[in-house]
This record gives sequence, C-alpha cells and structure tokens, in this order.
Amino acid sequence: MSELVIKAEKLCCQSGLHYLLKDVDWEVRQGEHWIVFGLNGSGKTTLLSAIAGYKQPTEGKLEVLGEQYNDDTIFTLSRQIGWISASFFDKYYSGESVLQIVLSGLFGTLGISNNITDADVCKAKDLMRQWKIAHKSDMPFSMLSKGEQQNVLITRAMMADPKILVLDEPGTGLDVLARDSMMERVRELAETTDITIIYVTHYPEEIQDCFDRCLLMQNGKIIANGEVAEIFNSAQLSKLLQEEVEVQRNPQELYR
Repeated sequence: MSELVIKAEKLCCQSGLHYLLKDVDWEVRQGEHWIVFGLNGSGKTTLLSAIAGYKQPTEGKLEVLGEQYNDDTIFTLSRQIGWISASFFDKYYSGESVLQIVLSGLFGTLGISNNITDADVCKAKDLMRQWKIAHKSDMPFSMLSKGEQQNVLITRAMMADPKILVLDEPGTGLDVLARDSMMERVRELAETTDITIIYVTHYPEEIQDCFDRCLLMQNGKIIANGEVAEIFNSAQLSKLLQEEVEVQRNPQELYR
C-alpha cells in the first residue's frame, strides 16, 4: 500500500462562533486522484487551503507528507504542494509579470528571492511553452484572460515538481474551450505522473474517469468518501443536495 501524504484527524477551522470545518477525518495516499465535491460554502476551499499551508486550523491534527506545519517546515512543505486557486491568488497578484509569478512557485511563496538561476528561468520558460503562455511572459497578470491566468497558476504550481497538486475550482470563469483544454492537461498529468491530484469542483461534468476517489462535503463536514463509483451516485448526491437527483454518465464517461 502506498504511503500517506495527507492525514487529517478531527480537523477544525473556526471563524468566530462559526465552524468552516468541523471534525474532518481524511486520509490521502500517494498517487491517488481525488475529487472534492460540494456546494459553495461547504468547506472545500478551507480544507484545501489548510492542506496547502495557507490556512491555520484551530483544532485537530494535520500531517502533510509525514510532517505537521510549523515555522521550521512551512516553506519546505509548501514547495511540494502545487496550489492552484484563482479565488486565492486574485487577491495578491495584479501587476506582477507572468514570469515572476511562475518563478515564485520555486519557493512556495507569493514573491521570488534573489536566488534565481539561469536554469530556473529556462525551466519556467519551457513550462510556459507547454501551457501556451510563453508569449505572455512579460505581461501583468491582471491583463490576461481567465484561461491564461489559470494556465499561469498551473505553470507556477509545476515549477517545483510538486508531490501533491491541488486545483481549487479550476474551471470557474473559463470558456468551453479553455476548460476542455485545462481538463485534458489534468488528465494527462493523472495518467503520466505519480503526482497526487486533488481536484475541487461543484460541476459534475468535470469528474473525469482518471479520478478514482471522491470526497463529498456539506456545511464544513465530510458526509462521504471513497471510490468515485460508490460515492458519486444518485443516492449520495440526493442526500448532499437535499433533493432527489439522478446521476448519469455520458458516453465520454463524464457525469451530469
């Protein structure tokens, strides 16, 4: 059995009297590909922000790659987790150039240090070519389309060869072509690398057959987790949405 890369025990995040997460128990093993599914406000982003090191839990225990976050481990761990969240990075990035943002992925920080080498720049430019943003290298982040911004964040995440890749609602705001392209690249990563992928969404049609595990969240709690075929079905979704729904798969093996 592959090693645990994420272990949460009774994990809680509280804001005032309100729990954003409540008693979350979850284990993720190396190489697994997870869907985290729930409605807006269900705690998905809070959970993954904590795992990526950007949110401090108020109670419980969280181990990532065998370690807990503290002052000594925060930068080492964050470099190994590719965190892709437009809702998070839109708060911090605006006038920074594409190249600056991509290079910041080497350090797991929002900015870059003075230790950039020519090899680092070459790697960044090679990744930007793969994600079709090399021609935007000097453009400020705010001047890009939503699809281009998403590609910048994915490229940034891949700079440090992460062990865990976390995509928080990556299809939000993308047009049909941009979303299809993004989903195809995620599938390629799932099928050709051993990266553990956690994909957060509330769009059933984004659940590709390369995902083998599923976590359902509601009101800051996990209500079900396990294999996609066992979890993402009419009974579980009706319970989650609190109304009768029917889950089907189309010929391309996508849910709707």
